[in-house]
Amino acid sequence: MTGDQIDKSWFSQQLKRKGKSQADLARFLNLDRSAVTRMLNGDRNMSVEEQDRIAEYLEIPVGDVALHRRGGVAGFSENNQTAYSEPAPSGRSGPEAGNASTAESRHPIFGCMKGTITVMPDVDLTKPVDFEWGEKLYNE
Repeated sequence: MTGDQIDKSWFSQQLKRKGKSQADLARFLNLDRSAVTRMLNGDRNMSVEEQDRIAEYLEIPVGDVALHRRGGVAGFSENNQTAYSEPAPSGRSGPEAGNASTAESRHPIFGCMKGTITVMPDVDLTKPVDFEWGEKLYNE
């Protein structure tokens, strides 16, 4: 097992929503019931073909199955790092302040790095690079 945990409760809810069981899913996938149990417990990896067939069986988008086969955490992290959590909402400013629907539809990762990089006042990041500097950097 790789450390990525499958979101078993989500899969169980989806099966319950359809009125089906893990045994029914196993029959649809042409797998042994124990293989499906091990897969949903995270002891067996789910193949891409199985992911596609499960999405077909549950009548949901493949992207939803792909998301929950890895535990449902969006983004990348290290094993010792906690999952990203949105900071408590504070007074928003900027272009999204007047448009609540835009602010609500954006993923919480947007803006989380705001204020963490400092650019000196006289630096223009849009200015073309000096040719001699580029030649010196890459050709010497």
